[in-house]
Order: sequence, then structure tokens, then C-alpha cells
Amino acid sequence: MVEEPASRVSLKRKTISIFSLGLLLMVVLEVMINWLSGDWGRIQPGWTTQILGAGLTFTGIVLIIWSVISQYKHGNGTPVPKVATQKLVTRGPYSYTRNPMTLGALFFYSGTAIWLSSGLLIMLCVIIFSLLLAFIHKHETRELAQRFGKEYLDYCSSTPFLFPNFRRKTE
Repeated sequence: MVEEPASRVSLKRKTISIFSLGLLLMVVLEVMINWLSGDWGRIQPGWTTQILGAGLTFTGIVLIIWSVISQYKHGNGTPVPKVATQKLVTRGPYSYTRNPMTLGALFFYSGTAIWLSSGLLIMLCVIIFSLLLAFIHKHETRELAQRFGKEYLDYCSSTPFLFPNFRRKTE
């Protein structure tokens, strides 16, 4: 096995650190929007919003971390295009969905919005993720098909775009 140059390993680690900081800054922005909006768009808080919100947030964090580790370990890269994976990643969460990191982010940010009982943030999540998914479907799918060819097209035909089909996976 060929060892990776120290400079590439360092770049990958720095990139993942900056990526993680960006995720945290988005949560800070989400909390600030919630604070600034006051009671506008507030949904009735209760134990169900707290449990659902916390559960989605935690699940999202786990899925994002698992996805980043899989890209680093199995794809020899990161989520950032500048230090993109060198191999197609089809293991770990990528064996269930082609976009586990996006699904994790959707759970993370919408879970936080539900946890904060903010209808405004929930609407923003729906709008932002609808646009993001349209972009990913059009541009990222084309780019990965160009980079990985038939291997990626076969992967697309056997793995859902976003929401996993666990029943199909175990059959």
C-alpha cells in the first residue's frame, strides 16, 4: 500500500476542520435567526418537539460524521471539492444513500429548528434544502458520472438518491 504524502493528509485534516466549523457557524446563524424572529412563526413547544428535534439533530450529527469519516477513509478525500475523494465511496452510509451527508445536514438543521420550536426555521430548511437537492441532483450527479463513469452509474441504479430503502438493502 502506497503511503499518502504528509502534505495531502494535512490538507485533508485542515479541510475537514474548516468544513466542521462551517457546520457549527450555520447552527449559530440558525439560533440567531430564531432569536431575532422572536415569537413570529413559533410553533407550540412541547415534549414532542423537544424529543423529535433532539433525535433528528443527534441523528444528523452522527450521519454527517460517519459520512466524512467514510469519505476520508474509503475515498481518500473530503466533502470539499478542492480535496475531493479519489475513489467512489460506496461503503458505510453511502451503501444506503448516495447523499448521506446531505440527509444528515437536513436532519441536523431541521431537527434544530424543531427543537427551537421555530416554524420560520422549518420553512427556511425546506426552501434551502429543496434548492440544495436540485443543485446536487443536477450538477454533482453529472460531475461524479464524468469522474467515475460506469461504476457511478451502476451505483446510482442500485442506491437511492437521498432517503434509504433499508428493506431493499437487506433483501
